[in-house]
Amino acid sequence: MKNIFWLLFILVAAFAFNGCDEEDEDPAGLRSAGIVPVISDISSSFFDLQDLDNAYVEFTVEASGEDEVSQVEIEATYNGETGSIGSYESLPATVTVTASEAVQAVNATLDELALGDVVTLEVIVTSKSGVRARSNVIINATFACESDLTGEYVCLASGASTDPGPSSDINPISDYETTVVLTEQSVNGVYTISDFSGGLFTLWYSIYGLSGDYPGELKDVCGDITYMNTVGPFGSPISGSGSVNPETGVITLTGLADAWGDTWTLVLTPVSN
Repeated sequence: MKNIFWLLFILVAAFAFNGCDEEDEDPAGLRSAGIVPVISDISSSFFDLQDLDNAYVEFTVEASGEDEVSQVEIEATYNGETGSIGSYESLPATVTVTASEAVQAVNATLDELALGDVVTLEVIVTSKSGVRARSNVIINATFACESDLTGEYVCLASGASTDPGPSSDINPISDYETTVVLTEQSVNGVYTISDFSGGLFTLWYSIYGLSGDYPGELKDVCGDITYMNTVGPFGSPISGSGSVNPETGVITLTGLADAWGDTWTLVLTPVSN
């Protein structure tokens, strides 16, 4: 009986050992197969409403992965409608999409587009192994106006704090003069302002330890300016809006500390070079 037992044991062990010699095929294919399109070098990310005939978005698409490219598709989406703009057969490639091409792909016309409308652009790559992959980022191409507010400004700030701490000689205050700098970010029309209140928060609240500048963020859409993504040093969201004089370049901007009601108006005059 023991001999039969050991014989069965040896046969089972041998079968199990031989079974390990064969590799099961991964149903998803080789993990290193496929390719991921990477968007970079975005030299234009909006369609200029003031020059739609020549408006375009341009960027570079490169390949990340070990497989070879079979096809590269540029896809546009607008108001739920998706369409193909065109295709490439190899990477890297510089992709230029005109405003006309973008709207035609989504069955729209340039006449339908309005300020602030967005066409989303995405890259889809099919590798020679048959794997499809979408780009690492998408481009939200806004129909807007070219913005050029970068520079140094003389700022005259007028405003009132709701806090009882600041003395009466500085609260309320008119025409408090400082210098602010607007620096454009990577997206057209979005700027960092070196001090969102034109220095008024530091003036009013140095009694609580504030000093230096408190940056904020502004967005310019065809001359209409708004605060965005800005929070004050004590945690209040900052809101407000204004405009740019197209002839003089002077920016007038009103601001509000939403949490407790401090208000101010900034008049920014460009410093001549």
